[in-house]
Amino acid sequence: MFSGTTVAAVLTVLQPLLEAFFNAFGNSLNDYLARQRADQNAKDLGAAQATVQQQNATIDAQQAELEAQANAPKSVDDAIKRLEEGSA
Repeated sequence: MFSGTTVAAVLTVLQPLLEAFFNAFGNSLNDYLARQRADQNAKDLGAAQATVQQQNATIDAQQAELEAQANAPKSVDDAIKRLEEGSA
């Protein structure tokens, strides 16, 4: 049907076209994968920032609670003394 020379000639003609096609396909795939990685990185960064904000809010609440405990009256006499000082 086809001789070896004919097949070789056809492949020689098609080689630059095939290389261009696969290079374009590879570049397109690489661009797509890079966009996917960038999107995932942005999502991961957003999640990490939200976690840090939540942890900071928790720390602030814990510090406020500790300050409230430290400033709370230690006894009934202490509470009465604070009330008398506050009204004076």
